[in-house]
Amino acid sequence: MDKYLGKDVRIIDIEDIEWTGYVSSIETPYDSDDGQWWLDIVNVNKPGFETGLSISESEIKEISEVNNG
Repeated sequence: MDKYLGKDVRIIDIEDIEWTGYVSSIETPYDSDDGQWWLDIVNVNKPGFETGLSISESEIKEISEVNNG
């Protein structure tokens, strides 16, 4: 998961909702309270998430890097 730090990503969550945004920080399983990877996403493509989205590895069905250039 750490390979996505500083990248634009497309995520499909376990409810089949698509999210896109920029991975601004990560929390490793070692550092997290629940032993999972957590991604902090900014510039999210959904209204109501202007301050960002935090999503755990267990909530991610699919993730890929996107090229916005």
